[in-house]
Amino acid sequence: MTDATSLSTLPRFGVLALAAALAACSGGSELPNGGISGGEGTGTGSGGQFGSTTAEGVYGGSLSGGSFGSMVMAVLENGSFWQFYGRGTTAALDVAGFIQGTGSSNAGAFLSADALDFGLVPAAAATVTATYTSTPTITGSVTEGVQSISFTGTAIADSTYDYGKAPSLADIEGTWNVNSMSGVATTLVFDAAGAFTGTDTVGCTLSGDATTRASGKNVFNVRIVIGPAPCPAPGTTLSGIALVMPATSGTTTLLVGAVDSSRSIGFGASGTR
Repeated sequence: MTDATSLSTLPRFGVLALAAALAACSGGSELPNGGISGGEGTGTGSGGQFGSTTAEGVYGGSLSGGSFGSMVMAVLENGSFWQFYGRGTTAALDVAGFIQGTGSSNAGAFLSADALDFGLVPAAAATVTATYTSTPTITGSVTEGVQSISFTGTAIADSTYDYGKAPSLADIEGTWNVNSMSGVATTLVFDAAGAFTGTDTVGCTLSGDATTRASGKNVFNVRIVIGPAPCPAPGTTLSGIALVMPATSGTTTLLVGAVDSSRSIGFGASGTR
């Protein structure tokens, strides 16, 4: 994968990383972040609260073998997972991209063969393998072609986030100033029922909602509807998750990841308030 420094001439789009639009408009194949192995950043941390017989839970930790240092990984009760990566600490992650897929847990081993890295355009196919324990810890690697990035995680350091806690829409309510993984500032405003609107600095709008999951675990489902032009793919609906992670410092970080039904469009963002 190409390092981000060689992609500095590519245009930065608004609220989402859209494969077709980036390829058509820039002639390039990657976001400025260059996927999980590209870009520039440092950070360490640790991650989640978990199930004892599967890899289920939310982990935070470190990456090695690439330029990004930190990751937060949510493995849900249905086997789907979202692995956010970027700069900074896990309690206040600045998301540069995310990997999404479905995996299986068996006797301490986790495997996903259908993962996609949405830090690249088009999203890159990846294989994720890991081992996990009830301690809880997770250790593994993300392989994309000939490249492999290692990761390790445990309960999120410097955070009071609890995966087993019942979620509350009050935690996500209000205004969040986030940065999309393409580097564009976006304001998201959630009401008490979880509905939200968003506007970015290049004039793209979005709307949608956050809802609690039937599992009762501390993860929100999110639905995002892309607004009209100048947004790419106007009217497209994305689905994914949001994590609200309070830090012991008193700040709270929002992580959002969503993809369309064909898994060709991905939106990732993070912000701290």
